Amino acid sequence: MLWLVLALAYVALLQIFWMPAFWRALLYLSVGLGGLVLMVQRFRQPLRKIGIDDQGGFIFDLGVYERLLFIRANSLQLIAKVDKEKSLFRRVWPKYRVIYRDSLSSREYKILRSYAAQQILLRRSEEAKNH
Repeated sequence: MLWLVLALAYVALLQIFWMPAFWRALLYLSVGLGGLVLMVQRFRQPLRKIGIDDQGGFIFDLGVYERLLFIRANSLQLIAKVDKEKSLFRRVWPKYRVIYRDSLSSREYKILRSYAAQQILLRRSEEAKNH
């Protein structure tokens, strides 16, 4: 982020003091093409994938793969905590994800809700067994 602010400051100073029209057009063209490449890359990668694999529930969001520990499940939404965060901040203030019914197909949501309910009940029974 700092490099972007510095680059914008340098561009502003160059335009104030000296920049030929050719260089200005080349600068605008390169910034525009760079922005276009970033937008195409952003739209080509899958935005969000939610599912279950052999290790449990997961969410793949913008290139970040996170394990989910389900907290609450009902017919409208699933609430999950991101499992095993390393930072101290995340241990004190955990990261939660809400998965709404309309963000998945009906079949996928039913399967995920069933898995979430099983995980919640299993965790509750283990806690009761330990106490």
